[in-house]
Parts: sequence; C-alpha cells; structure tokens
Amino acid sequence: MFRWKAVVRARCSTLTFTLLMALVGGAASLLPSPTHGELAARPAPAAQRVTIAAAGPAVFARTIRLTGTIAARNDIAIGTPLQDQRVTAVLVDEGDRVKAGQILARLDTSTLDARMRDARAVVDRARAAVAQQQALDADAQAAWRRIEPLGRSGAVSDQQVDQQRAQAAAAAANLRGARADREQALARLAETRAELDKAAVRAPTNGVIASRTARAGALAGSEPLFRLIGQGELEFDGDVVERDLGALSAGQRATVTLPESQGTADGTVRLVAPRIDPQTRMGKVRIALDDTSRFRAGGFARAELTAERADVPVAVPQRAVTFGAQDAAFVSQVDAAGRVTRRAIVAGRRDGSWIEIRSGLKAGDRVVAAASALVRDGDVVQAAGIGAAGAK
Repeated sequence: MFRWKAVVRARCSTLTFTLLMALVGGAASLLPSPTHGELAARPAPAAQRVTIAAAGPAVFARTIRLTGTIAARNDIAIGTPLQDQRVTAVLVDEGDRVKAGQILARLDTSTLDARMRDARAVVDRARAAVAQQQALDADAQAAWRRIEPLGRSGAVSDQQVDQQRAQAAAAAANLRGARADREQALARLAETRAELDKAAVRAPTNGVIASRTARAGALAGSEPLFRLIGQGELEFDGDVVERDLGALSAGQRATVTLPESQGTADGTVRLVAPRIDPQTRMGKVRIALDDTSRFRAGGFARAELTAERADVPVAVPQRAVTFGAQDAAFVSQVDAAGRVTRRAIVAGRRDGSWIEIRSGLKAGDRVVAAASALVRDGDVVQAAGIGAAGAK
C-alpha cells in the first residue's frame, strides 16, 4: 500500500510540472512578436572608444644617464716639508677664495731663526777669511814677480826662487779654499732662508679652499694642511657602464642635475677614461661644467647626454605593440571605417615611449595607441584621441 502511495505522489508531481510549462508557453504565445522593422531599428552595440595613433617617421636619440659626484678638476693638497713645526696662525678657512702666493698659515720659526743667525755668522767669517787670503796672496804673488827676474840673472839662488814660487802657489790655493768656504756658507744661508720662507704656507695657484686640517697650536705633520680647488673649477665625475663607454667622447654636451631640483648646469665631456674597472665593469667620465655657482665639491649629481641620433622611417607608441611567444609582435590596426585588424609586425629599436616598426606598417597607418590587447580582431572602435605621427 505504501508503494502505491509513492507512485501516486510521483505521477502528481510530473503532471503539475507539465501543466506549469504549458501555461508559460501559452502566455508567451500571446505576446506580440517584433516585426522586421523593429529589429532593424534597434541600436547596434556602441563602438569602443580608444586612443588612435598614426605611424610615422621619428628621430631616435640614444640617451645615456650617469650618476656621480661633483669634484674639483684640480684637487691640490697643500702641506709643508717642515715636519714637527708648530702652527702659529691659520689665516684662511674653508670656502675662502685665495690667490697664488697668498699666505694660508704660519709655522713656528724659532728654531729656524737660530739657524739663520748661525748661517749668517758663518758667512761673515768666510768673507773675512777670503779678504785675509786675498791680502796674503797679493803679497806672495808680488814677491814672486820680484824674485823671478833676479833668479834668471843669477842675483839670487835657485833655492830662493823655488821657495818663493811655492809660497805664491800656496797663497793662491789658500785663497781658492777660502772662496770655496765662502760659497758653501752662502749656500747654507740660502738653504736656511728657503726653509724659513717655507714656514709661511702659501697657495700655489688661485682657487678655493675646499678643506683645512691646519689648527693653530698643532704640529704640522706629513698630512696636507689644506686642500685647494685649483682655479675654483668643478666638474662632474661619474661612472658609466661598459656598454655605453664606447658611445662617449670628449666634446659631447651634457646636462648635470643636482638632486631634488637644486640646480642644473650644462657641460662638456672633458675626459673619457681609457681604463675600465675589472671589478665593477665601469669606466670614468668627467664633464666640465659651464656654471658651478650652485654646485659644491663632493655633492651627488646626475648627468644626461645624447650619444647618437638616428632617423627612423616608421615608429609607433610602445603601448600600441603587444608581444607574444618567441618575441612575436602585433599591433591593432584601424581602417577608415574604424574596424580593427590584428597585424603582425617586426619591431626594432626603442627610444623612450616609442618603438621602431621595421615591417608590417607604413607611415600613415593608424593603430590603437593604448590597451590594444583589450580589442579583438574585427571590433569597431571610435577614436577618443589622435596621437602624433612618429616622435620628434
């Protein structure tokens, strides 16, 4: 009996579902069907609005960017050969402009003053000795001149003649020795005077004091007392990767920029180092600055220069190109009716936001300039903006 009730319930459920479907179908048949004109009047799907760019010629410039520091073109270390002499006065400070020969610091000269007095005394004694020997030599030579003719006539013995000749020769030798001693004393006096002059530390050339370690009261050692920026000339000292080094040469123009827009200056490449660091694979480049008024030695800076320029017949924005497997490249070309055709191209060089098209497009062809991956072959698009043809 229970089985018979289950069968009855199943058949009732099926009958109910069938009646419901019949009612829905009947209601649908009562609705009016659209006519052919109504179907034609319905609006077509709206065309997608995209930015369109025209392919065209461009000038590609290879830009090389460097980082480095501002450095003195001539970094001159100024010290003193007078070791262990106390600094008595420092006359300049960092940032001061100095002229060639200007005294920067003075050293204690008490020891040198004593040596100077001794040297002068030695010179005075040497000069007195020369004067004495000159008188003795004059007497000896006069006696020799008197006795020589007497010897030839036999008025005096040969022994007397020989004795007077020897005395004259000895007097001449003593005079030469005295003169040599005098010259030696004068040389020592000049040497002492030169050392005394070195006690005044002077600037070797015009420039700006970059740093000083000289302190009044301290002993001068082997380390420099000052560092001088020769002529006040600053330049950019930067590093460049090996692959870019060959594109640089002396005379190229560059722009050097301080961080956080503190200042810029144009410059000229002065030196491209002939050597590459074997560890970093970097080379040195020095750029002379036209205006250094805002620059300070040791500061960080960036440099940018154009190494080479090339004319490209056809180029499009890089965002217009999509890349597939194995470097396959495509663009979405747009015809006059706005219909998109996916076209394979061969891409070439890149410059900033532009890319060279070596084949697949010609100058004047229009492409979807951005988000080309979002449109499909056959889509109809509408220009939301027209980009420039090529890059200048």
